[in-house]
Amino acid sequence: MMSRGHEKFSRRALLKRLGMGAALLPILESEWASAALCSGTSGPRRALFIVWANGMLSKINSWATPGVGAGFTLAPFMASLEPYRNDLLLLDGITYSFINDSPNPGETTGHGCFQGMLTGALYKSFGSSTANNIAGGQSIDQYIGNALKGKGYTGRTSLNTMVYSRSTARLSWTAAGAAIVPDDDPYNVYKTLFPGMTPVTAPPPADLPNMPMPVVMPTAMPATPTTGPVNMPIDKMLMMRKSCMDFVLSDLNRFSSIIGSADKLRVAQHLDAVRSIELQLTNQLMTTTNMPPSMGGPSTGAGGAGGGTVIPGVKPAPGMACQPPALPAAIATRDTKNFHTVTKMQIDLAVAALAADATRVVVLQLGDQGDPDIVLYNLGFKAAGTGDSTGDDNGFHEMAHQNGANKVICDTWFQSQVAYAIGALKGVADGDKTLLDNSVLVAMNNMRTGIHETRNVPVVMAGSCGGYFATGRSLTLPSNTAHNNGLLIAVANALGVPTQTFGYASYGGELAGLKA
Repeated sequence: MMSRGHEKFSRRALLKRLGMGAALLPILESEWASAALCSGTSGPRRALFIVWANGMLSKINSWATPGVGAGFTLAPFMASLEPYRNDLLLLDGITYSFINDSPNPGETTGHGCFQGMLTGALYKSFGSSTANNIAGGQSIDQYIGNALKGKGYTGRTSLNTMVYSRSTARLSWTAAGAAIVPDDDPYNVYKTLFPGMTPVTAPPPADLPNMPMPVVMPTAMPATPTTGPVNMPIDKMLMMRKSCMDFVLSDLNRFSSIIGSADKLRVAQHLDAVRSIELQLTNQLMTTTNMPPSMGGPSTGAGGAGGGTVIPGVKPAPGMACQPPALPAAIATRDTKNFHTVTKMQIDLAVAALAADATRVVVLQLGDQGDPDIVLYNLGFKAAGTGDSTGDDNGFHEMAHQNGANKVICDTWFQSQVAYAIGALKGVADGDKTLLDNSVLVAMNNMRTGIHETRNVPVVMAGSCGGYFATGRSLTLPSNTAHNNGLLIAVANALGVPTQTFGYASYGGELAGLKA
């Protein structure tokens, strides 16, 4: 607590003496706390979870070899991750012990794991189907988001989005039995993040040409060009704030001229602080307008959600994170034919939300716990009708059950989406680093391969989260004992939320070997 003498010269007391109290105090003090929003200067820690079903592997492909740096080998289906080798932390493999340890279990297969993947808690109850399982605790996104808000963060607790699901299976829970329904409409997500704006339109990702199976996937998803930077509504807000800053600076200079020398130093300190805020606002105004990429303005390259290509050895310009993503115009977001397009849209929005500090945690759910009706048309598959109880005969779930060449095609595509998200994060400037440097991406699946294993499941991590994680490594974890709880705890600690246990406390603390 400040002494009364110190309080006499506090920013609040000084402004009151200047006659600026009620109207200006909220503006200035808000700016003091959050002037770096979208400026790329604060570098808060963030997390992006991307979760899908049916395994990262099949019975005919293998995971990356263990090793450090150039010492590990990525499997062919993971080739899209190669450009980000030094940013990766590959784990083989996480075990979902809660599914077998929960009382009165229902189906204890990988499909049944969905509701506990981000909670690590024993289930409150098992339903008649895996879609009706009820989590027994809060999910990590809510836990972290609430803790950050308790420390004064004013953004969203989390952003929870989804791509095509007909199931009630949920990943995020505010508490045991209280599920969060993710938003599967990227246009609605856009309105939430950028109220009052109309999205810049861009062509959807090009479909691969129809060809006989198997389809050979490219090593990386091609970038979708945008139509260029746009002036955001934030510009008017920034202009107003900068005008307030100019007024404050003027009055502080005037006030300084009429006080004694003993007080001039204290006023000068306030002047320096206000000038710092004004400089950050000026940077934001410069970089949210049509500054060319050569001068640090938004780029139209890969990433799409934040712009800005980070050149090695060159300090990224602040403010580049404020650029909203371009979205394809008026597509049917709940049509499985657009699964690949909506996936890109939701990734771009996730990166934009993190870049603008609208939230510090995003959970993106690609499909549901089984995906029986998802047909990946962009890979050349076509709906074939339902011949049995597992959904469409060319659906992703059926491909996973086949566990062969078609599953590898699907696995390759999902890894390319992870690679795209990594590249998008890496393409956003965040102070003198990138958004990826200050974040951690965690890509998880509910089983190892398409045959429902709940143990030794691979995880792709990327980003050091401000130096917390040691990247450029591929690790083989202790078999059957590396509980998902330990991974969730590590993410919480990396985001500045000190955590000893999470979910089912008996599983222990942070997973060893991840930290730098």
